[in-house]
Amino acid sequence: MKSDKNEQYIKDFYENRKSKNFAILGIIIFLVVLFFFITILRMDITG
Repeated sequence: MKSDKNEQYIKDFYENRKSKNFAILGIIIFLVVLFFFITILRMDITG
């Protein structure tokens, strides 16, 4: 019984960690794209 609860806890822990990692990855990709577009716009203004 205790082992079954422990396995479920570990499974839930890694599931939550995986979703957090995907959220952080999405934020990082968004920031990279945002800085890329800002750089392109500044090049067009000054160029």
